[in-house]
Amino acid sequence: MDKQPEEEGVPEPADSAGAGEAGEAGGPPQVAGAQEARPEDRMTLLLRLRAQTKQQLLEYKSMVDTNEEKTPEQIMQDKEIEAKIEDLENEIEEVKIAFEMKNLALDRMRLSTVLKKNLEKINIKTRYDIFPQDLVRMGIRKEISLWEAEEGGLLEARSSRSNLILGSKVNWAEDSGFKETVLQLEKNLTTL
Repeated sequence: MDKQPEEEGVPEPADSAGAGEAGEAGGPPQVAGAQEARPEDRMTLLLRLRAQTKQQLLEYKSMVDTNEEKTPEQIMQDKEIEAKIEDLENEIEEVKIAFEMKNLALDRMRLSTVLKKNLEKINIKTRYDIFPQDLVRMGIRKEISLWEAEEGGLLEARSSRSNLILGSKVNWAEDSGFKETVLQLEKNLTTL
């Protein structure tokens, strides 16, 4: 008798369907049957949950595999993102073009500066080139007068003339007047 009050005091779980039927019949053998029905009900519940989980998993997989259509809000967000990406790409291209243009302008400025410096050097060099040519001509005339004055100074005149021509770095073959003078000098040296 001690067991019956304890069994009545223990509440049955609400999720078991067989417990209500066993309670209506109401005796100890039916309580034992209700306890046996509970694990079966739990097993069916677990199997049903397992089947639902499998079904949901299949649905999720099919959504991922087929890329199920998006909602209009998602489509609008995607379009906005694509537009922003395109705008940023355009800005990047514009910045690249501006950078290249600035580099080209800088290169042009550097080139013009180098050209100006080279022109200045050429102008200075041509001024000095004309001046040494005149000095060489005067030196050659002086040599001729020395040759006429001294017949023995042939070697000295020749070496001084060569030194003058080489020292001035003047191309005597290009200047017609200078060329004639040098050739005349050579002619005079050979006749002596």
